[in-house]
Parts: sequence; structure tokens; C-alpha cells
Amino acid sequence: MKTIASYSKPEDAYLAASMLEGNGIFAYVRDAEIVGMNWMYSNAIGGVKLEVNENDVAEAIELICKAKREEGFLKCDHCGSSNVKMREMSITTMIGWILFGIFAPFQSKKIDCIDCKKTSEKAARG
Repeated sequence: MKTIASYSKPEDAYLAASMLEGNGIFAYVRDAEIVGMNWMYSNAIGGVKLEVNENDVAEAIELICKAKREEGFLKCDHCGSSNVKMREMSITTMIGWILFGIFAPFQSKKIDCIDCKKTSEKAARG
């Protein structure tokens, strides 16, 4: 196993490992437990390390670098900008749902573009 990256937080390392494993590369996260128990040890031990097999190093580094260059997963359907925000449920809608006894899970499917000020019904993947 060879270390290809180190992170200051375990969640960042696990996110990168998940992305690599989704692309068929076995990844191992080392020292996450130590940093998870006391985050101040992160710098002292060199952070949370992401390791892959020797023969997957080049492909894994390429995927990690590509993920860092990506602007984001959500894009506006109208202008293609990734400067978008997911619409959250308003407090009045939530109170109305509680008063009428409807406790169904609710997730907004709309995104608002900050650049062109238009709304899309569902997000486009980049």
C-alpha cells in the first residue's frame, strides 16, 4: 500500500476513499481513529492518510486531482453555472405540515441559480 494523500479530517479521507472505490480502486484510510479521538493530533502524525495498492497509484492520483478541479456536481439547466443553491423547506411550510399532522419526508427538488436568477425543477449533473 502506498500513501497518495493526507487529510486533516477523517471525513475528507473517507469521502476520497469512497470516490476511489466507486471507480474500482481499493482504498484504505489510515490513522482516522487517532484523529477522530483527538483532532489536535492530526498535524503531529501527518494527518489521515489515504492509501491504495502500488499498481493503482497513478490512476488514483489522477482521480483525486480531477475531483479537486471539479467545480461541483450541481449545475443550472439554463446557463450551466455551478453557482447554484438547493432550495430548502421554508419555516411556514414546515409549521403547516406539523399542524396538519403530515410527517412525510420532504426534500425540495428545486435549485436556484445565483448567476441567472432562474429556478430549475431538478438539478443537472455535471
